[in-house]
Amino acid sequence: MRALFFLTLAVLLRLLREGLVVRAMAWPGLLASLALVGTASAYAAWGTTPDVYVSAPELVAPLQQDGFRVYVVEDPEPLLLSGQATRAIWREGDMYVLGRTWGGRATHRAESVLRDAAGDRWRLEIPPLEARPGDVRNQAALLAGIIALLFTLYGVVMGAGTLYRDRSNGALEAELALPVPVWMHASARMLALGAVLGPALAVSLLVVDSLMTIDNLALWLMVGSSAALAGGAVGFAMMARGSAEKGFSGPLSRALTTTMALMALGWWQPGFGRFLPLTSLGAFMHGGRPSLSIGLAALLAVVLVTADFRN
Repeated sequence: MRALFFLTLAVLLRLLREGLVVRAMAWPGLLASLALVGTASAYAAWGTTPDVYVSAPELVAPLQQDGFRVYVVEDPEPLLLSGQATRAIWREGDMYVLGRTWGGRATHRAESVLRDAAGDRWRLEIPPLEARPGDVRNQAALLAGIIALLFTLYGVVMGAGTLYRDRSNGALEAELALPVPVWMHASARMLALGAVLGPALAVSLLVVDSLMTIDNLALWLMVGSSAALAGGAVGFAMMARGSAEKGFSGPLSRALTTTMALMALGWWQPGFGRFLPLTSLGAFMHGGRPSLSIGLAALLAVVLVTADFRN
């Protein structure tokens, strides 16, 4: 086992010396956090106080009391049609007309104020916002799934790439001269791959979770790590069955196609897909509940790949 440890450490150090690998591991969490912070900042700067243009001065006070920024103009309809205004209220005969280019909660609130001012028979009652609406919960889950999907594809590329690189530069040939079983060379690469992908995925999901809470975070970590490890096993197996002379793109394209097909299968058949590491990611993104056995299934895939390795 000491030989396996040092082989794994050597492969891990070679991975971490690759600037491209380090940057790839850091970008998902960084980009997701920057996008969330940027969106929240833009909304805080421009979206907290909705605007409305009106031609009737009597509507100014009730709209302002409901939190609108009100502009009184003689004819707001052209502003709405030209795109300069998102909401406008004007009169047509004895009736008020509410025009909008963008729907949502603010438009419903404006209609509620307008109906109260006009004394309509029926009124709109806008329920208060929940502390965390369901759509935010779904968006957080979707973002977690996209990050896990990205790390799964990283696993495929790195699983194939480490073997191809070590074949090409002679590192694998030198390692095979060591007095250790052949399966250890494959195991060292799989262990190094898990040591890189697992913590990087955890950091990325924790960053997103700190900004918008991810439901079932521990389950996402298990599903994402299992899928990334299984993706690495698929990439490694495809490259191991090829040869250095046949190049890198062919085995990689087959590995990526196989991985995406399995995740798509889990998406379309979540009842079946919840039991396997790659299909479970697609099933979880679709709303299914993955089985807790997928971690063992991912380890079994790694064992099969290492047992089958023959250089």
